[in-house]
Amino acid sequence: MSSLRLSLWIVFLALLHGPLVAQTTLLPFTLEDPQGLWRLAPSERELTKGIRLVARIAPQNGPVRLLIFNYTAPLGVPRTLAEFTDLIRGEIIVLPISHLTSNRENHLDHDGLNQHFECVSEGASIRCSLFVYADDRDFWAFLEVTPPNSTTDSPFQALKKAKPAPAGAVALQPFRVHEDAITSFPISLRVARNPQSDSVSHLVVTEVPPNSSTELAGVKEGDEILSLDNRAITTFKGAISRQSELGKLLIDRRPGATLEIEIISRGETQPRRVTLVAGQPSNFLRRW
Repeated sequence: MSSLRLSLWIVFLALLHGPLVAQTTLLPFTLEDPQGLWRLAPSERELTKGIRLVARIAPQNGPVRLLIFNYTAPLGVPRTLAEFTDLIRGEIIVLPISHLTSNRENHLDHDGLNQHFECVSEGASIRCSLFVYADDRDFWAFLEVTPPNSTTDSPFQALKKAKPAPAGAVALQPFRVHEDAITSFPISLRVARNPQSDSVSHLVVTEVPPNSSTELAGVKEGDEILSLDNRAITTFKGAISRQSELGKLLIDRRPGATLEIEIISRGETQPRRVTLVAGQPSNFLRRW
């Protein structure tokens, strides 16, 4: 299909520009739909100004009802939720809107901004709902479009937060048994990829074990890692395995091995260097 205009009532969506790219963004939700009412179609399309369409949800026999977008704010360029909603509406919706209301809501375990508004297409009123939230520099937008006279429930109700890691990331947990890779250092990380080059776009600390050497070194949740052993993280490929370059630095390191990281904390302008020290996991923790 050369267009994302999947029905007459969705013709106002400006999703015709930008190349299709390989699916690399992990979705921040799962679809819990025991009755099988909805179908989820992950797909990644570069749109405009850094916005990516990453998934669509539709009834089993019907047009798309929910579109999910992802955006990564450039380092050092903060963006508010209100600014992001303006960006989504301005770049995605080409029809005038009316009856706009905004309020703070919590969905998928995230506090965000929810907006309701209407568009008119071919004389029919189209009800829209836009929920956005931010996870570090990753912004997520859920645009629900309800056709006239629709009686079906909202597909958003079937979404649950993905476990254990948010989208756009490969989880790396310290000394734990998960389906995720196990780091040799007392630190949890989220590795986000650049969908075009498949290189690492940013590496964020998601957890620091209490009383660990990492905590004593001053590393905090939310810190961004800029380099590993003097090598910029953007020069690494995004794949995580024991054979990958990142895996060789983070996984199966001998106790006492060190890793120098360059980090920057929220609100700070200057990065700093910290040395991590590998610990000794139990033998059964080697399995994944």
